[in-house]
Amino acid sequence: MTDKTEGTYGAASRLNHWIGAVLFGALLIVGFILSYDLLPDEQAGEVRNLHKATGTLLLLFAIWRVTWRIGQGFPAAASERTGWELALSKAVHGAMLLTLVVMPVSGVSMSLLGGRPIDMYGLFTIPPVAEMKDLARSLRAVHGYAAYTLATLIVLHIAGALKHSLIDRDGTLRRMLTGKSPAA
Repeated sequence: MTDKTEGTYGAASRLNHWIGAVLFGALLIVGFILSYDLLPDEQAGEVRNLHKATGTLLLLFAIWRVTWRIGQGFPAAASERTGWELALSKAVHGAMLLTLVVMPVSGVSMSLLGGRPIDMYGLFTIPPVAEMKDLARSLRAVHGYAAYTLATLIVLHIAGALKHSLIDRDGTLRRMLTGKSPAA
């Protein structure tokens, strides 16, 4: 099944992109709020449970998202780019795809290998696998570093999209918003 049309992104790719942007962005913000203890204790536990459940579902979405993107590839650049721009674009996109998997894998693993279950919205519970506190602490560190990495990559990604839209005016952003080719 293919979704890519010449020089743009198809509907499924655009949907994957924007669903991922909203969900990963929201979980990233919630994760930072939790990690900096910005909620009262009586709210933090419930928010953490929702964060874990949603992150678990996002793991499935991330696997789909990355598999889809690798299978579809990327359309050709909308305009001429210098070597460093092309290299930076590929590095940011590749790192973002990797981080989209590392984030939920490390979060789910941190809970389940830390002896903590994941309550899936009260529908069912994923039981802990083991209680391996040292490994869970390491996974917490990975989860934290991945969060800051993803936040940095998102800023770079948005900056690149704005550069293409406001400076280059090459249609790169339009093709992710509408699916129309840069020449349209």
